[in-house]
Amino acid sequence: MSNNLAENLFIITAPSGAGKTTLIKNVIEFAKTNDEKVFMSVSDTTRIPRSNELDGTDYLFISEEEFKANIDDQIYIEHARVHGNLYGTPKQPIEQHLKSGFKVLLEIDWQGAMEILKTYPEAQSIFICPPSIEELHKRLHDRGLDSAEVIAERIHGAKLEMEKSSEFKYQIINNSLETAFKNLLNIIFREKHG
Repeated sequence: MSNNLAENLFIITAPSGAGKTTLIKNVIEFAKTNDEKVFMSVSDTTRIPRSNELDGTDYLFISEEEFKANIDDQIYIEHARVHGNLYGTPKQPIEQHLKSGFKVLLEIDWQGAMEILKTYPEAQSIFICPPSIEELHKRLHDRGLDSAEVIAERIHGAKLEMEKSSEFKYQIINNSLETAFKNLLNIIFREKHG
């Protein structure tokens, strides 16, 4: 893959609750209404879908046996076990869309981001930060998806993740969804990389 194609790969990482999924959905809506070619990479996972998740849109939900066969077939750029479930990023759809002139978005944790940057060092890495750990705790509590124990675990993980934010080319602090969205659009659509 040529270097300049990988410049259109955008690796987006954030702690749980920082607003990454909402920001990405807004970017995809913007792309649709502005005739921009954007592809959202969909990862494979062995975890059970949440009630609001769609197979093939949020993740490709597959069995552990199928996932392990994919590892053997070297289908993934990276894969990891997170909270007891396997997650993997298939390489073929990413390369196919980059070659077809798409901007490819990849929503992934920081360890996965570091692995992908080994394969695509020219990719754009973006870390979305919450304004503070206190605000992150409030957002996780207010969305009502997790128990107090899970929230505590996510906050602990977020502190570790935020220490890695300096390893990303861009950092966006999500104080205001509107401002963070404009910053993300500027990185993806307006800025010449390099």
